[in-house]
Amino acid sequence: MGKIFIVCPECRQQLSFNEVPGYQNMVVECPKCHFKANVSVYQSGTQARGAQGADEMSTQLVMPPPTLADIGQIRVKSTGEVQFLKQGENVIGRRAKSGTADIKISTDMYMSRQHVRIDVVRKGSGYEHHLVEINSKNIVKLNGNPINRGDVLILKFGDTMTLGTTDIVLESNDDDATRIV
Repeated sequence: MGKIFIVCPECRQQLSFNEVPGYQNMVVECPKCHFKANVSVYQSGTQARGAQGADEMSTQLVMPPPTLADIGQIRVKSTGEVQFLKQGENVIGRRAKSGTADIKISTDMYMSRQHVRIDVVRKGSGYEHHLVEINSKNIVKLNGNPINRGDVLILKFGDTMTLGTTDIVLESNDDDATRIV
């Protein structure tokens, strides 16, 4: 097993880790900017060797803690990029230097810097996911249907949200959901 070199798409930091079986399906957290995504989202190979040099911080291959399985994650269909949700408010928007979203997922020019919010609410023995339209400049679709300004809708795992031209799927954090398909 060798060393794998990748580049963070957020901060352009070169990262490396020792190759482990199944690393292609794991999530990497950049130690510099804390961007998390599947290994496949990061640039690799010779492109990675031309990036900014790695520093003393170690690169982590992470899997969500088993206790967070009900909280869920979102996956960008086109890239396989995965972001884990947290309990409470999760504002999702376009990756931009001036963006203030909790989860920055794309450089889609039709996506607002704060496009939509997913509230993860504890209910009895599990969690509910509420899609909250936050009056972004651009439309939000749920399973292909536009939602109205100010709507609050209950999501279920497998629902697809379209933000700009980017399709995002709400998934469980179980092992099957973290694989790239």
